[in-house]
Amino acid sequence: MEAAVAGRPRTGFARWAALSGAVYVLLFVVGTIVLFTGAKGGDDPPATVIKWYSDSGHRNQVNFGWILIGLSIFFLLWFVAALRRAVGAGDRDGILTGVIGLGGGIYCALALVAVAVNDGIRTMSDDTYQHRVYPELIHAADDVGWVVHASGAAGLAAMIIAASYAFMSRGSWPTWAGWLGIVIGVLSLASIVFFPQFLFLAWILVVSILMFLRPATYEPATTM
Repeated sequence: MEAAVAGRPRTGFARWAALSGAVYVLLFVVGTIVLFTGAKGGDDPPATVIKWYSDSGHRNQVNFGWILIGLSIFFLLWFVAALRRAVGAGDRDGILTGVIGLGGGIYCALALVAVAVNDGIRTMSDDTYQHRVYPELIHAADDVGWVVHASGAAGLAAMIIAASYAFMSRGSWPTWAGWLGIVIGVLSLASIVFFPQFLFLAWILVVSILMFLRPATYEPATTM
């Protein structure tokens, strides 16, 4: 059985897993920029859309963005696990711990689906007759990807609220920081309007770095 040594809390792998949240934010932002920079969509004339996606280099750009975002979600899974572990150390009922695991997992799953659908449809001309591009489907891919990702933010919002409340109740965070986290979690429910996505990315980035720099604050010492 793993235990703390001389009253010192366990860190090691869990500490590095916490830092993966910052890696997620970095890769997600870069991947999103790569995926959408210069890309044509529903607001552009069909001829412009067809021309853009007929270029294999542009399709490769979309695929590269998909890879980066998918990799970011891989790292987010480790952060969710580290966050769940940190909250679980003081969660006697296990409800907050469960919400963090479920909420984070739901977001990760739907985010992967969103970017996969977007990428698959936007680059499908590789596998169509004469590499034909369908502007209407590309427009649909953007809308579906956006809505699916925003829907997954409901899980992320629950995770943020649960963790913020747990850290505030345990004294790891001052009251104002706990309530600020809860507000960010609530606002994340409205990720469909885009701006709240910056808030939950900022929350994950800050908490990830804090958990890495101050592991003892988030993991009380345990005994045999």
